[in-house]
Amino acid sequence: MMPHCVLIIEDRPDIAARLKNAVAVHANLVVGDVCWTLDHGLQRLFDLKPRVVLVDLGLPDGSGIEAIKAVAAADWEVDALVISIFGDEARVVEAIQAGARGYILKGGDLGQVGDDIQTLIDGGSPISPAIARHVLNLLSDHAGIATSQMEMLTGRETEILRAIARGYKRREIGDQLGISGGTVGNHITQIYRKLKVSSNTEAVAQAAKNGMI
Repeated sequence: MMPHCVLIIEDRPDIAARLKNAVAVHANLVVGDVCWTLDHGLQRLFDLKPRVVLVDLGLPDGSGIEAIKAVAAADWEVDALVISIFGDEARVVEAIQAGARGYILKGGDLGQVGDDIQTLIDGGSPISPAIARHVLNLLSDHAGIATSQMEMLTGRETEILRAIARGYKRREIGDQLGISGGTVGNHITQIYRKLKVSSNTEAVAQAAKNGMI
């Protein structure tokens, strides 16, 4: 199977090098290009058609939010993962509403970014624990599920959703609960179906609004 292409949009050479190295250690991932500006990143996005875009928000010629919006509007399968020093609620909410599928802070262990990318490809939404609180406060445009509907979640589904809100990955949740990652994934699929959402961030936002977590 061909490795998944990753595009990096990051203006700091030291951070870009760390991200590139983190991606390179995964046999099923390959760095297509590293771009220092928003304009160059947008050009390469459509040239490369990558599977995942790692994007910084503070770029010298604009906001990474524009790149996230371009990714969300693309006509092929591609997801945006924010890698940013900014962790304030306003930026987190803006990025998620623009279409970001994950949000990792630069202050964390960037050596794990390859694993985070794989989590994204597998259908998860990697989020730094410090970002989870902001996600809990997010009122998504699709938030309209009544409490009675929320109560359809089983105890195990609620338990898994709370773990997601704390930033745990599927493998970690499985280890905590003594079940396989595949079983965790099956529960998450049911959570999505019941809440009428398509990502972890949307599911957490729905549950938070309705007082479930």
